[in-house]
Amino acid sequence: MAAPIEFEVTYEPSSPVVTVQATGLNDKTLSVKVTGLDLSKVIFHPKTPLSAVLSGLVNDLAGKAPGIVKGKVTGLSPDIGLDKPIGCDIPIGSSTVHVGLASPELAAHGDMLMISGTADVS
Repeated sequence: MAAPIEFEVTYEPSSPVVTVQATGLNDKTLSVKVTGLDLSKVIFHPKTPLSAVLSGLVNDLAGKAPGIVKGKVTGLSPDIGLDKPIGCDIPIGSSTVHVGLASPELAAHGDMLMISGTADVS
């Protein structure tokens, strides 16, 4: 039987944050571009005797991980699918009025995403 090589992996910061910029919006998708990742360190903590022997080498290699990961994800432009178009249904008596967003436009309001457009009432 082979000896196990096990590590516990931690990150600095412990919960890395991916920063995205909204670049487009339509009824079906929000388009974003990854602009940053605050991952500074990946650390492998040995959990077995054999992994303790290899931890120096493994952590030397892990030192390159943040730069490689940042290089791979920064600049990606995924589309995030929307379950339904932006809007709402308002019940009025026995009828329902749908208020949707026509010609959505993206902007910033401070450090928050702002979506504006023309109301489409049906």
